[in-house]
Amino acid sequence: MRDRWVGLQAGVDARKWAGLLRRAHSTAVSRGHVAPIVREVIADSWQRCNVTGIDPDEPGAPLVVEPSDARERWRDHPLSKGTEILRSVLGDLLYDAQHIVVVSDADGLLLWSEGHPDVLKASEQIRFSPGHGWSEASAGTNAVGTALAADHAVQVFSAEHYRSEVHAWQCSGAPVHDPETGATLGVIDVTGRYDTAHPHNLALVQLAARLVEEQLRAEMLARDARILELFAQHTARHGGPAAALSPMGRVLAATPAAWRSGRVDTGSQPSGLLVDELGEGALLRPARQRGRRRAAPRRLTFMTPERALLDGPDGSVRLSPRHSQIASALAAHPHGLDARALSELLYGEPGHEVAVRAELHRMRDLFGEGLATRPYRFSDIELSETSEIPPPPRA
Repeated sequence: MRDRWVGLQAGVDARKWAGLLRRAHSTAVSRGHVAPIVREVIADSWQRCNVTGIDPDEPGAPLVVEPSDARERWRDHPLSKGTEILRSVLGDLLYDAQHIVVVSDADGLLLWSEGHPDVLKASEQIRFSPGHGWSEASAGTNAVGTALAADHAVQVFSAEHYRSEVHAWQCSGAPVHDPETGATLGVIDVTGRYDTAHPHNLALVQLAARLVEEQLRAEMLARDARILELFAQHTARHGGPAAALSPMGRVLAATPAAWRSGRVDTGSQPSGLLVDELGEGALLRPARQRGRRRAAPRRLTFMTPERALLDGPDGSVRLSPRHSQIASALAAHPHGLDARALSELLYGEPGHEVAVRAELHRMRDLFGEGLATRPYRFSDIELSETSEIPPPPRA
């Protein structure tokens, strides 16, 4: 049975099929008649391109950002975590069968490419390289843009591309979705000359996309576990109704269980509720609990950057060396620091934000309302008159 998402079926002569498609493409753009040999998914895409006003004879895709900017975006993009998976799954296809792998964001902007050097060089001639936009609205029918439009993996072969300039190519693209929200993160695409096409290309790129999704899911579950560990510590110490939220506001756990449903917008303060940071996530509590929180301490005295004494309504508490270091950094930055900045101060590099947030959550038990968040900073904390604010700690 023919797979409607595959552009070149097994056993079909690639050169002859490309010739038939070129004639079908010519008829479609000149007369508006789409031949029966054109797959429905391609015919639908051609119709969208026609409505959008794509010129099939116009060359190239637009440069949206400079390649250097695309590389910066790639470093911060969730799909960059799957680079090694792509190399492992697609490596033989890229170099032995002369293909490249390209990854786009959810708008069809190409962020990263790798593969056979000759094909990489040739792909630059058609602007199929990082920094260029390959949505259907920008570049016509292609595996990146059409996979985004259809939200399904698809292979586009030769003259199935709406733009004539790309008829010498074939590509297979699969969208990747956020495991938490279901939103499309981007497309993984494998591309080569049309005479190197194979129906298995689509299956391989789908496998790569699923493996990347599973990696993201595993990272999400590990992150959720860290948030839940902090939530367990909170409920053991304070009790009362509360909920642990993921960074996207998904309820992970709650007391009572009736709270455990739906999603909370952590970007705004829900009516009657308080939202505090909880590691990488957030803690949701009724606003009426505010009076139960520890009152803000009155004075913070530093003996050294690693020895600090906290004086408050309940007496004095000597901070641990790590908490003293964090307090020292915050005292030196009254306007506040985020977790990344604190990681750089405490460890000499970013990447330790999880550990920093966990320590700050524990410090909230001591400082109460005196330790504000977003960014982290002291609120109504006095420094000892006989002490000086020490310099920020160094790694």
